[in-house]
Amino acid sequence: MRCTGGAAGISSCAQYGTRTYPRAFWYLTEADLSDPDNALPYASVLGLLDECADATGVGHFGLALGLKAHLAHFGMIGELMRNAPSLGQAIRDFIGNHHRFVRGGAPYAIEHDPYLLRHKGEVLVGYRCMISALPTLQFSLATMGIGASLAGEVSGRRPSQVHLGCSDGLLAADAVRAILKPSMVVFDSRHFGITYGRDVIDSPIPGADPARYRQAYTAIQGYWNGVGPDFVDQVRRLLLPAIFAEKAHMNVLSEALRLHPRTINRRLKEQGTSLRALVNETRYEIASQLLKHTDLPIASVAEALGYSEPSVFTRAFRQWSGQAPDNWRQTLIVQQSA
Repeated sequence: MRCTGGAAGISSCAQYGTRTYPRAFWYLTEADLSDPDNALPYASVLGLLDECADATGVGHFGLALGLKAHLAHFGMIGELMRNAPSLGQAIRDFIGNHHRFVRGGAPYAIEHDPYLLRHKGEVLVGYRCMISALPTLQFSLATMGIGASLAGEVSGRRPSQVHLGCSDGLLAADAVRAILKPSMVVFDSRHFGITYGRDVIDSPIPGADPARYRQAYTAIQGYWNGVGPDFVDQVRRLLLPAIFAEKAHMNVLSEALRLHPRTINRRLKEQGTSLRALVNETRYEIASQLLKHTDLPIASVAEALGYSEPSVFTRAFRQWSGQAPDNWRQTLIVQQSA
């Protein structure tokens, strides 16, 4: 099952990706869900998970569902990961092919984050929904369940940590810790992500078959030949780790895309946007999710997004949303309690 129809497929009602979706928009029929190869609108999948959490009264519904995922559910991608030479390569394959079956969110990897990782050599694999006005919490939790399950199936090891970009007050914290054991759960993180030590990342995968890996790789390239993200989507995906890691955005893009900065700027201009606009849009999406789902202080949110001073972040957020971040958060709390 694939999730499609992200931001590009839905008209915007405000700047920087703020969109409203009537509940009827995400209703799905049994026929929609019966075909495992069916492509479902991203908004519908997020809305469905949100409705399921409400209907069951299980605040961590998405996480529990995601933990039931297996490599076999991902077809050729799962086969590729199962036979990769290492967990690190399996993760890179998943990230590199993610655009083929999900639009609207993106995984990323970060290796050196002094504010986040406990030990040198740890790697965080994160996921971020990129349309913040949708109900993103349950889908984000589901990605953590899926990530922990798939990485555990590949490596035989659960993640050392599971980072949840939400407060423990939004979930049944003890139940979440119980189903994620032996992983350490970190609430109020700036990421939704899982971490592994470099020793696990680089270890050979037991039972991996190099011939089947090559076959799966060739099959994927043939089946999805020419199906890739558009240039703007590519840039958005690359910006996620660059923003969190506080790296120079253009340098990261130029190296990853193997394009001169002038070429990148020209191609973005041809699609009606710019690097500055995409950086601002990505920062707003991340900031609004952190303000909505965590209890992180404004200064910590600003730091997570690479701002040197909270006041600079406050000015930027006011330009994006029309409100200072603390007022925006308080308004949201009032609306949710009404």
